[in-house]
Amino acid sequence: MPASGKKSGFFGRIRRRVRTTLFSAGGYEFGAITILAVLVGIISGYAAIGFYLAIGELLELIYGLSEAELASGAKHLPFWHIMGALIGGGLVVGQILRLINRHQARGVPNVIEAAALHNGRLGIKSGIASAVATIVSLGSGASMGREGPVVHLGATMASALTRALHLNPSAARTLLGCGVAAAVAASFNAPIAGVFFALEVILGHYALHAFAPIVISAIAGTLVSRAHLGNFPAFETTEYMIVSFWEFPAFFILGIAAALVAVTFMSGMDWGDKVRTKLDKIPFWLQPAIAGVFVGAIAIFYPEILSVGYEATSRALNGEYGFELLVSLMVAKMAATVISYTGRFGGGVFSPSLFLGAMLGGAFGIVAAAIFPELASTPGLYAVVGMGAVASAVLGAPISTMLIVFEITGDYNVTIAVMIASAVSSMVTSAFFERSFFLMQLANRGIRLEGGKATFLLKSARVADHMTRDFFTVRDTEPALKAREMLVTQGGGLLIVTDEAGHMTGTLTFSQLPPDIFDSPEKAQTPVVKFMRDMPQKVKSTDALQLALHRLEMSGEEVLPVISPTQEAVVVGLIRHRDVMKEYNRALLESQGRDHKMGRRA
Repeated sequence: MPASGKKSGFFGRIRRRVRTTLFSAGGYEFGAITILAVLVGIISGYAAIGFYLAIGELLELIYGLSEAELASGAKHLPFWHIMGALIGGGLVVGQILRLINRHQARGVPNVIEAAALHNGRLGIKSGIASAVATIVSLGSGASMGREGPVVHLGATMASALTRALHLNPSAARTLLGCGVAAAVAASFNAPIAGVFFALEVILGHYALHAFAPIVISAIAGTLVSRAHLGNFPAFETTEYMIVSFWEFPAFFILGIAAALVAVTFMSGMDWGDKVRTKLDKIPFWLQPAIAGVFVGAIAIFYPEILSVGYEATSRALNGEYGFELLVSLMVAKMAATVISYTGRFGGGVFSPSLFLGAMLGGAFGIVAAAIFPELASTPGLYAVVGMGAVASAVLGAPISTMLIVFEITGDYNVTIAVMIASAVSSMVTSAFFERSFFLMQLANRGIRLEGGKATFLLKSARVADHMTRDFFTVRDTEPALKAREMLVTQGGGLLIVTDEAGHMTGTLTFSQLPPDIFDSPEKAQTPVVKFMRDMPQKVKSTDALQLALHRLEMSGEEVLPVISPTQEAVVVGLIRHRDVMKEYNRALLESQGRDHKMGRRA
């Protein structure tokens, strides 16, 4: 015990010294957040490239091939090698999940949830374990992406730092965005895309106080990546030029086709999400190995679907595949990714989205060139456009996805084409699904954040927690004069009119009483029932606060009666419009990190 206390005191003194150094000169706005953003950027950048290199080393160990030659090299491997790698990898992933008692490796949805609902806090143990499970998954050939897990890993590193320094929720959310931006920037060599992904997808706002540190962190992560991996785009492509302005209708049509592919892909993943919960008879730790059997069977014929599939994506972008192979690979990759996801392999959906989009765009370009040979650009250009369109629709983040496509290809000549197709695909897809695949995953867990944190809190908060129980009732047979006296006593507002049994029959306000009530004894003694009005709009104490806000705004009332959930005519309180809006504004400000200054959490 003494040794433990000494150790705790030692680290406590270090933490206090660091906090004093950071916050004594300049505070949140000037020095502290900049230093922490740089630190988070460096840590997350190294975590991202370590993650990237670990997958590559494991692929070399298992397949004897690098990621850049996996698709072409695996064609020459015997079928048992591919099957054995995926089944063995699945068994290892299952044991990792079993050890940490998790049924699935974590990813972007968990980061969104942490930013919106848990003050930017993520568990370091589950974060590291999820990263290891994903490394094994992708290193053994599971058909998933590495970007989502990298985002979670970067966010985990940032969360660990904020917990160590005991920073408040506002600082924790901002630095969570810093970790995400640095991880994306380091993974793709794309600092601008990293910034906008963190703001658009994770934090859900572009507030200036978060924007500046996130930019700094993304730059730090990019510098780490370039220092160790070089300054190269993720995909090497030739320069493309749009042949004719007559192609723009084709880009619009490609956007619709991309939306159909995205909807099909998301439907398959949604189906997998729901089916997985029904596989009770199969131990969850055994399911990755079973999925490995099916993914291996596909990979025997189409090894391009193995792991992240960047080699095949790059070849499609350079127009090296024919129409039939492009379509076949699109179908095979979609099936393999759904199976991998359903079978609890670790990984994300961004790389598969790029793969699907590139195959779709390449096939579309071949058809366009066959119909209008003099007006159509090369299939490679359409592959770039399709890649951006499908990924935008799946991620629900058209701005950051377009920037990622530009930065990972290094080709800005197709900017307008990518923007058109991405906008169309995102709009069409939104008619079928939530704003993104990530929000769909959260919705399957009962967390609906498509309207942002403030809307979610209004949906999850109960009227009973925000109503007032301080209200007056009056019998419908009482004289109007008594009702007026009661309204004066409570300072105006709403008076609940009840019958003999105590059930609400209507409501009464000052405006409903005659102005000459004191001058006319007859009116003063008139029963309240003659002046009251029905209150068609009311809410139950168990209703969501969002329903109360909706009914307040639809009715134009400032106050609504709250009734018992079991006895409809019994009033238990009042809910005021100003109280609901106060709670909404509080949640809105908190979701943008404007609740506190940086410092020790209260």
